[in-house]
Amino acid sequence: MQFTTRNSDAIRAGEVTLTFRNWRRPHAKVGNVYRLRPHGAIRVTAVSQLRISAIADDDARRAGFEDVGALAAFLKVGHDAQVTRVGFELADEQDLRRPPDLGLEDVLGRLSATDRRSASPWTGRVLTLIATHPGRRAGDLAPTMGWELPKFKANVRKLKALGLTTSLEVGYRLTELGERALTALRGDA
Repeated sequence: MQFTTRNSDAIRAGEVTLTFRNWRRPHAKVGNVYRLRPHGAIRVTAVSQLRISAIADDDARRAGFEDVGALAAFLKVGHDAQVTRVGFELADEQDLRRPPDLGLEDVLGRLSATDRRSASPWTGRVLTLIATHPGRRAGDLAPTMGWELPKFKANVRKLKALGLTTSLEVGYRLTELGERALTALRGDA
Protein backbone atom coordinates (compact mmCIF):
# COMPACT_ATOMS: atom_id res chain seq x y z
CA MET A 1 0.00 0.00 0.00
CA GLN A 2 1.46 3.35 -1.05
CA PHE A 3 0.86 6.79 0.43
CA THR A 4 1.45 10.10 -1.28
CA THR A 5 3.71 12.56 0.49
CA ARG A 6 0.62 14.80 0.74
CA ASN A 7 -0.36 13.06 3.99
CA SER A 8 2.93 11.62 5.26
CA ASP A 9 3.58 14.27 7.91
CA ALA A 10 -0.06 14.20 9.07
CA ILE A 11 0.08 10.40 9.32
CA ARG A 12 3.29 10.53 11.37
CA ALA A 13 1.66 13.18 13.61
CA GLY A 14 -1.32 10.86 14.16
CA GLU A 15 -3.76 13.31 12.51
CA VAL A 16 -4.57 11.02 9.55
CA THR A 17 -5.62 7.51 10.56
CA LEU A 18 -7.77 6.46 7.61
CA THR A 19 -7.38 6.12 3.89
CA PHE A 20 -9.93 5.39 1.21
CA ARG A 21 -8.97 3.53 -1.95
CA ASN A 22 -10.75 2.94 -5.24
CA TRP A 23 -9.91 -0.78 -5.35
CA ARG A 24 -11.93 -3.56 -6.96
CA ARG A 25 -10.87 -5.76 -4.06
CA PRO A 26 -8.90 -4.89 -0.90
CA HIS A 27 -5.12 -4.85 -1.32
CA ALA A 28 -4.35 -4.30 2.36
CA LYS A 29 -4.71 -6.89 5.10
CA VAL A 30 -5.48 -6.28 8.76
CA GLY A 31 -2.29 -6.70 10.80
CA ASN A 32 0.11 -6.13 7.91
CA VAL A 33 2.69 -3.36 8.17
CA TYR A 34 3.41 -1.01 5.26
CA ARG A 35 6.20 1.48 4.68
CA LEU A 36 5.48 5.18 4.98
CA ARG A 37 7.85 7.19 2.78
CA PRO A 38 10.40 8.59 3.37
CA HIS A 39 10.43 7.00 6.85
CA GLY A 40 8.00 5.37 9.20
CA ALA A 41 5.45 2.58 9.00
CA ILE A 42 1.75 1.95 9.56
CA ARG A 43 -0.13 -1.17 10.65
CA VAL A 44 -3.56 -1.81 9.14
CA THR A 45 -6.24 -2.10 11.85
CA ALA A 46 -9.42 -2.36 9.76
CA VAL A 47 -10.47 -2.93 6.15
CA SER A 48 -14.03 -2.60 4.87
CA GLN A 49 -15.88 -1.68 1.72
CA LEU A 50 -18.61 0.93 1.52
CA ARG A 51 -20.19 3.46 -0.79
CA ILE A 52 -18.89 7.03 -0.87
CA SER A 53 -22.39 8.18 0.12
CA ALA A 54 -22.04 6.24 3.41
CA ILE A 55 -18.83 8.04 4.46
CA ALA A 56 -19.22 10.69 7.16
CA ASP A 57 -17.40 14.02 6.81
CA ASP A 58 -15.56 13.18 10.04
CA ASP A 59 -14.05 10.06 8.41
CA ALA A 60 -13.12 12.12 5.33
CA ARG A 61 -11.26 14.55 7.65
CA ARG A 62 -9.53 11.59 9.38
CA ALA A 63 -8.31 10.68 5.87
CA GLY A 64 -6.94 14.20 5.31
CA PHE A 65 -9.80 15.72 3.29
CA GLU A 66 -12.03 18.71 4.00
CA ASP A 67 -15.18 16.69 3.39
CA VAL A 68 -16.60 13.70 1.49
CA GLY A 69 -16.90 15.75 -1.70
CA ALA A 70 -13.15 16.47 -1.69
CA LEU A 71 -12.46 12.77 -1.03
CA ALA A 72 -14.69 11.70 -3.95
CA ALA A 73 -13.02 14.26 -6.22
CA PHE A 74 -9.57 13.02 -5.22
CA LEU A 75 -10.55 9.40 -5.94
CA LYS A 76 -12.29 10.53 -9.17
CA VAL A 77 -15.46 8.61 -8.32
CA GLY A 78 -19.14 9.43 -7.97
CA HIS A 79 -21.10 9.35 -4.70
CA ASP A 80 -22.54 5.91 -5.51
CA ALA A 81 -19.09 4.32 -6.05
CA GLN A 82 -17.90 1.58 -3.73
CA VAL A 83 -14.49 2.19 -2.13
CA THR A 84 -12.28 0.48 0.42
CA ARG A 85 -11.87 2.07 3.86
CA VAL A 86 -8.52 1.27 5.53
CA GLY A 87 -7.93 2.17 9.17
CA PHE A 88 -4.36 2.22 10.42
CA GLU A 89 -2.04 3.17 13.27
CA LEU A 90 1.61 4.07 13.41
CA ALA A 91 3.92 1.07 13.66
CA ASP A 92 7.58 0.55 14.39
CA GLU A 93 9.75 0.39 11.26
CA GLN A 94 11.26 -2.79 12.75
CA ASP A 95 7.89 -4.44 12.08
CA LEU A 96 8.60 -4.11 8.34
CA ARG A 97 11.37 -6.68 8.71
CA ARG A 98 9.11 -9.24 10.36
CA PRO A 99 7.33 -11.63 8.02
CA PRO A 100 3.56 -11.15 7.83
CA ASP A 101 1.35 -13.51 9.78
CA LEU A 102 0.23 -15.61 6.83
CA GLY A 103 -1.53 -18.92 6.82
CA LEU A 104 -0.50 -21.82 4.63
CA GLU A 105 -3.23 -21.13 2.03
CA ASP A 106 -2.15 -17.46 1.75
CA VAL A 107 1.47 -18.52 1.29
CA LEU A 108 0.62 -21.12 -1.34
CA GLY A 109 -1.44 -18.52 -3.21
CA ARG A 110 1.46 -16.07 -3.18
CA LEU A 111 3.94 -18.72 -4.31
CA SER A 112 1.62 -19.68 -7.16
CA ALA A 113 1.24 -16.02 -8.19
CA THR A 114 5.02 -15.53 -8.09
CA ASP A 115 5.57 -18.59 -10.26
CA ARG A 116 2.90 -17.44 -12.74
CA ARG A 117 4.71 -14.11 -13.17
CA SER A 118 8.04 -15.85 -13.76
CA ALA A 119 9.28 -17.20 -17.07
CA SER A 120 10.21 -20.38 -15.22
CA PRO A 121 8.54 -21.43 -11.93
CA TRP A 122 11.17 -21.40 -9.20
CA THR A 123 9.68 -21.13 -5.71
CA GLY A 124 9.29 -24.87 -5.06
CA ARG A 125 12.73 -25.59 -6.52
CA VAL A 126 14.42 -23.05 -4.22
CA LEU A 127 12.52 -24.32 -1.16
CA THR A 128 13.56 -27.89 -2.03
CA LEU A 129 17.16 -26.79 -2.52
CA ILE A 130 17.29 -25.09 0.88
CA ALA A 131 15.55 -28.03 2.58
CA THR A 132 18.04 -30.44 1.02
CA HIS A 133 21.10 -28.29 1.82
CA PRO A 134 20.45 -26.31 5.02
CA GLY A 135 23.36 -24.08 5.99
CA ARG A 136 24.91 -24.21 2.50
CA ARG A 137 26.38 -20.97 1.17
CA ALA A 138 24.26 -19.01 -1.30
CA GLY A 139 27.26 -18.99 -3.63
CA ASP A 140 27.13 -22.78 -3.74
CA LEU A 141 23.36 -22.96 -4.25
CA ALA A 142 22.94 -20.28 -6.93
CA PRO A 143 24.70 -22.25 -9.71
CA THR A 144 22.43 -25.26 -9.16
CA MET A 145 19.52 -22.98 -10.15
CA GLY A 146 21.49 -21.58 -13.08
CA TRP A 147 21.36 -18.13 -11.48
CA GLU A 148 23.91 -15.49 -10.61
CA LEU A 149 24.39 -14.94 -6.88
CA PRO A 150 22.47 -11.60 -6.68
CA LYS A 151 19.39 -13.13 -8.34
CA PHE A 152 19.49 -16.13 -6.01
CA LYS A 153 19.78 -13.96 -2.90
CA ALA A 154 16.98 -11.64 -4.07
CA ASN A 155 14.63 -14.59 -4.60
CA VAL A 156 15.49 -16.12 -1.23
CA ARG A 157 14.68 -12.73 0.35
CA LYS A 158 11.22 -12.96 -1.27
CA LEU A 159 10.70 -16.33 0.41
CA LYS A 160 12.03 -14.96 3.70
CA ALA A 161 9.56 -12.06 3.50
CA LEU A 162 6.77 -14.67 3.45
CA GLY A 163 8.20 -16.32 6.56
CA LEU A 164 9.36 -19.45 4.69
CA THR A 165 13.13 -19.25 5.19
CA THR A 166 15.50 -17.91 7.78
CA SER A 167 19.12 -16.88 7.38
CA LEU A 168 21.76 -18.74 9.31
CA GLU A 169 25.30 -17.56 10.03
CA VAL A 170 26.11 -19.40 6.79
CA GLY A 171 23.29 -20.24 4.40
CA TYR A 172 19.58 -20.70 5.04
CA ARG A 173 17.05 -23.13 6.41
CA LEU A 174 13.31 -23.52 6.08
CA THR A 175 11.03 -22.31 8.85
CA GLU A 176 8.20 -24.52 10.07
CA LEU A 177 5.86 -22.69 7.67
CA GLY A 178 8.39 -23.19 4.87
CA GLU A 179 8.44 -26.94 5.57
CA ARG A 180 4.63 -27.07 5.52
CA ALA A 181 4.53 -25.10 2.27
CA LEU A 182 7.08 -27.40 0.65
CA THR A 183 5.12 -30.46 1.77
CA ALA A 184 1.95 -28.97 0.24
CA LEU A 185 3.74 -28.08 -3.00
CA ARG A 186 5.03 -31.65 -3.30
CA GLY A 187 1.51 -32.95 -2.74
CA ASP A 188 2.48 -34.84 0.42
CA ALA A 189 -0.06 -32.98 2.56
